[in-house]
Formats: sequence, structure tokens, C-alpha cells
Amino acid sequence: MKIEGNRPGIDTSATDAAQRVYTEQQSRANRTAGRPSAAGDTVEVSADAKLLSEAIKTAQTTPDIRADVVERMKEKLAAGEVGNDAGRLADSMLDDILKK
Repeated sequence: MKIEGNRPGIDTSATDAAQRVYTEQQSRANRTAGRPSAAGDTVEVSADAKLLSEAIKTAQTTPDIRADVVERMKEKLAAGEVGNDAGRLADSMLDDILKK
């Protein structure tokens, strides 16, 4: 049994670029601490943008197939705990979705 994820291909290039700019800005600020800053544009990345970037990276590195869940379901199927009553299984799945 293979369970496919519905993860869209998320383009993180904008958040990655913003993070690089922020990192460069922080490095420059650390190097020039105590000195007058040079004239120029600056960019600040909000905490929400940083959080979003981290969430996207985490979602992309999470495996599409959770082997632990697949193994647990195989054991339940072999023990006869699931698969006997399709209606009950569907109700249980819907209840679980509605709880979230």
C-alpha cells in the first residue's frame, strides 16, 4: 500500500532570497558595529516570513510516506483490527478529519 501526499511544489526562492539578504545584513551590521553606517537601502525580514520559510523547509524535508504509520496499519490489518467493516472505517476517518 502506498499513500501519496498532496504536497504542492512550493517555490521558496523568494523567502530564501529574503533570508540571504537578512543574513548578509546581519553580518554587515556585526562587522560595522560601533561605526557609522554607510548610506544605502536595507531590508528587514519579518518574524512571520522567517517562520514561514522554516515551515516550508520542514514540510519539504518530511518524508511523503510515514513508514511507522504504514507498518502499524499492516499489523492492524493482519490482526483483523481494520478492514472488516468499511463503513466503520470511513466513519472513523471522517471523525478524525473533523476533529482537526
